[in-house]
Amino acid sequence: MADIIPYKTIRMSPMEQYDAAMTLRHNGNETEAENALVSLAADVPDFALTYSALAAIYKRAGKLEQAVSNMQKYCQLESEDPFGYSVLSAFCIAAGKHAEAEDALAKASELRFRSQFG
Repeated sequence: MADIIPYKTIRMSPMEQYDAAMTLRHNGNETEAENALVSLAADVPDFALTYSALAAIYKRAGKLEQAVSNMQKYCQLESEDPFGYSVLSAFCIAAGKHAEAEDALAKASELRFRSQFG
């Protein structure tokens, strides 16, 4: 008889876990999606997409400090993504952090300029 692999030994990649969390979110299970993403962040702290997804969930829930914090983490991990800095700027504005919003928007502009003109 073949060996049976216990369920707990089957692991999903970070991208598969992220996709599963996004499926939960798109099906209206925000809390479950949030819990899955928080768990993913704990297990794989350098997987950037986790933080942008958490930021969106927190923004939608009105948890602006958490939204900003997670977008900052995303931007630390994806430091060359101008769109991430643009989103961070918008979230900072929503949270009343205008100086931080200006800094993030300046970084986004700098990155876009560098990508176009070297």
